[in-house]
Amino acid sequence: MKPTITEHEAKDRVERYIEGALSALPGTAERKPFTQHRSECTDPTDDGPQGRYEISATYEVTGLEAARFGEYFDAIVQWWSAHDFAVLTDSRPKDQYVFVRNKTDAFDMTVQANDLGKFYVGATSPCVWPNGTPEPQALEATEPDQPVAAPPEPEPVRKPRRAPVDDEDFAQTNWTDGGTSF
Repeated sequence: MKPTITEHEAKDRVERYIEGALSALPGTAERKPFTQHRSECTDPTDDGPQGRYEISATYEVTGLEAARFGEYFDAIVQWWSAHDFAVLTDSRPKDQYVFVRNKTDAFDMTVQANDLGKFYVGATSPCVWPNGTPEPQALEATEPDQPVAAPPEPEPVRKPRRAPVDDEDFAQTNWTDGGTSF
């Protein structure tokens, strides 16, 4: 298992990438926090161990003209191209959404807008160890001392059978008492 940057470094880099992308927008643009997450990598794409986290943040960008969103998208995509990001998804013109990944450090970024005039920029880190190095329990989980073997299958236990019912007496039972007499 390889060391990573720390969570704190990942959070700082997420913020720097967002600030950089926003620098491509007009001076009237202001960012407003929308979401910030620390999510455990429970199903990481690199098949790595648990105990690592993705750090992400998304900002709503205000102070922009909705009629010029196309220009703003182009400006951010141009900034990404100049800073080693590769476009993985560009849903324009059908949807106002672009998804990129940095070729060097695997950070992801998105820009998206909607018909309500909302404009968002976000970034997500790859899976990182909280302190930059694998936690001891993660090392133990991936390096067992002895081979793990499945326990043997237990022999099936036979359940006792119920005694046979004497159906011959059924027709001779007096049912006038509601069937409570034996």
